[in-house]
Amino acid sequence: MLGGGSRHSSDEYVGKVVEHAYIDEDKLYIDFEDGTRIRIYDDGQSCCESRYMHSDDNPEVLIGGTWVSAQIQDGPVEEGDYGDTREQQFLVVKSTAGTITVVNYNSHNGYYGGFGLTIEDYNDDSVED
Repeated sequence: MLGGGSRHSSDEYVGKVVEHAYIDEDKLYIDFEDGTRIRIYDDGQSCCESRYMHSDDNPEVLIGGTWVSAQIQDGPVEEGDYGDTREQQFLVVKSTAGTITVVNYNSHNGYYGGFGLTIEDYNDDSVED
């Protein structure tokens, strides 16, 4: 399990071949050759937070490799002068073709915080615009 209320574990996808991989609207999308499609994102939103995802790595490096893992690592917490806080958590995704690190951010007023990364199966009909 990645964290939060995820019903899926990254272990469920071990050995599947990555066909597409991209980040769009703060979600990491992975499509496998067998038709399985997942998205990974932080769904732990509470009041007064701003959550977003960014990576300097190109997710396409995963393509053609078999899924190995997706693991989270806690990152730094920056506290501002007025109680505002910016937390970071790293999502490290590995396939046999390469590895990417995606940084998840949560900026909040100091009363909220944490992350709720989840893996969700999806199909074209369930993708929200």
